Amino acid sequence: MGKKASKLRKKRRHSHLRFIVAALVFLLGTILIVGLILCLILVESFGRFFYIPLIILLLLDVICGLFIANSQSQVDFKVSWLTVLLCLPYAGALLYLLYAQKITTKGKKALRRNKINKKLKEGKLDSTSVLEEIKSKNEDAYLVANKIYKQSYASIYKNTHFEYYPLGENGFPVMIEELKKAKKFIFFEYFIIESGIFFDDIYEILKQKVKEGVDVRMIYDDFGSVAKINSYFFRDARKNGIKCFAFNRLRPLVDVSQNSRDHRKILVIDGVVGFSGGCNIADEYINKIVRFGIWKDNIFMLKGEAVNGLTTLFLSNWMLHNKKSFVEEDPKEFFYEKMKSIHPIGLIEHEGYFQPFGEVPFDGENGTRDAFLQIIQTSKKYLYISTPYLIPDSEIVTALESAAKSGVDVRIITPGIPDKKVVYSVTRSYYANLLLNGVKIYEYTPGFNHAKIMVSDDKIAITGTANLDFRSMYLHFENSVLICLSPKIAEIRDDVLEMSKIGKKINVNDYLHVPLRKKIMWAFLRIIAPLI
Repeated sequence: MGKKASKLRKKRRHSHLRFIVAALVFLLGTILIVGLILCLILVESFGRFFYIPLIILLLLDVICGLFIANSQSQVDFKVSWLTVLLCLPYAGALLYLLYAQKITTKGKKALRRNKINKKLKEGKLDSTSVLEEIKSKNEDAYLVANKIYKQSYASIYKNTHFEYYPLGENGFPVMIEELKKAKKFIFFEYFIIESGIFFDDIYEILKQKVKEGVDVRMIYDDFGSVAKINSYFFRDARKNGIKCFAFNRLRPLVDVSQNSRDHRKILVIDGVVGFSGGCNIADEYINKIVRFGIWKDNIFMLKGEAVNGLTTLFLSNWMLHNKKSFVEEDPKEFFYEKMKSIHPIGLIEHEGYFQPFGEVPFDGENGTRDAFLQIIQTSKKYLYISTPYLIPDSEIVTALESAAKSGVDVRIITPGIPDKKVVYSVTRSYYANLLLNGVKIYEYTPGFNHAKIMVSDDKIAITGTANLDFRSMYLHFENSVLICLSPKIAEIRDDVLEMSKIGKKINVNDYLHVPLRKKIMWAFLRIIAPLI
């Protein structure tokens, strides 16, 4: 046991080193760019024509400014990058071209978009009759579901059992139990995996299932897991028969692709049982390790038709990153309808409508953000939100304030103990205006609230991996489930209400009379928030 622990520590040190090297190279690259520009400006020894590169760079600044102002980017991104151009003349344009993520060729965008959308379209089933059924019961729920159906290629399903676990430790033993029942395949995709009770138990089952002939596939985000697991864990997994890939390998290069991470949490068992939620596969998520007080998170389980949505999302990313040994596969071959005889789960009663859907950062759509906005705008009685990071764009802020002014009971639950102090400061910078306009804000004082929930009027809810921040809405791969007209919505509502009861209600006066230095810091952080 001692040797195993020592070996693990060495592996983690190596992972930390790789992260530090990549961060240093990225930082040095930025410093080098700014330094070269400063040299051009300050040093005249380049000769009597030294002003020529300055004119070129100034023109580049102007061109980038015009491009940003007229782009289809969200307005907050425009403001952030125009501020960079203003504060860093000459260097700002180069920084934008290197780091903005939004600038790429149409060909590259189309290639990446088409690869993913092709698989999502293949897995999309005709949901017209189900949508009409929803429309006859509730117009607002129909509008949200129909837009996701068209925008994110996400079917909506009826014959599904939904189980909600308000803490990671509630869902963990159920995941283990269901994994042991796998007969045909297991699809596993998570942002963070870390050696410990949670992951080690799952990993042992995955290795055993391979021996039983089960097709086990794993995707984990390399950046999310960089200081958590061996840098070359995927090689160890492959030696054990698991088909495994590290998403978007962290490289010590100036590389904008590092900005888009796989933040999804998906576990599919034989196409008939699926898990997701906010929990990553690490011990802090099930409170076996205490870092920031109680880790408040959720896991949900789907059984039945709606698992098709999770299966399709997994295969769309599997196809994108499994380049060398990729074999064209039809997602429908892994669907519930094909697999239910192999892995029977019994009779499923009607519990409402369920629509798993994903966010893809370069598909030209903002499905998650638009769903959030539409739910806010259609809320009439209450709107409860739980998010670890409250960094909404200007339209969502306006919609939240408008809903509260209209008499909707708008409540937002944020963490009481932060995991990232800078991001926590940005979150708090939004408090004053929201509170002044009638939004109620609570901080979950027992610990860190990592649950991602939006629930409205007992008719509609979204939960999954997407935070109410720029990264989740514009930069990351995410997955969520829309729940319509289901009695299960009450369980999610009550979970958020319980958080508000045991949390601290924020007083607007505490955020109106803050020191000037803090106001200045918040103003700066708000401007660069889309870039954090």
